[in-house]
Amino acid sequence: MTRSRGILVVAMLVVLAAVGWSARPHEPSAEERVDRITAELRCVVCQGLSVKDSPSESARQMREIVAQRVTEGRTDEEIRDEFRASYGDWVVLAPPIASWTGLIWLVPVAALVAGIAVAWRRLGAAAAAPPAATADEVAALRRRVARAEADDE
Repeated sequence: MTRSRGILVVAMLVVLAAVGWSARPHEPSAEERVDRITAELRCVVCQGLSVKDSPSESARQMREIVAQRVTEGRTDEEIRDEFRASYGDWVVLAPPIASWTGLIWLVPVAALVAGIAVAWRRLGAAAAAPPAATADEVAALRRRVARAEADDE
């Protein structure tokens, strides 16, 4: 039994070492930066694909521009901002929430909260106990039931 535990401990250490090695901070290469940036930009022709995944000529040209800007030493943010200036926030696959596109994220959340509030109020109103009948109402109901029973006989 101790041998299998030893093997398990060694396997866990190997997995932890592999995770630690892959998670270590490293400076991305120019090619990795180009891949990351083009994966974040929308193809202006395909509209549903990133520049990295699109086979169109426009996407190829955009990849070349990104590669050129990376070679020039520009930061990722500067490159994204250049494309935003040319095409607007639309060109970024995940547009910033700070712009008007933030409403796209807020409207469904607000609708959900409003729906929950309406349902909560309606359930609360339905769960409220009906008002108690007064003694006069109970007496009148008993008289009506007694007359209905007398009529049935």
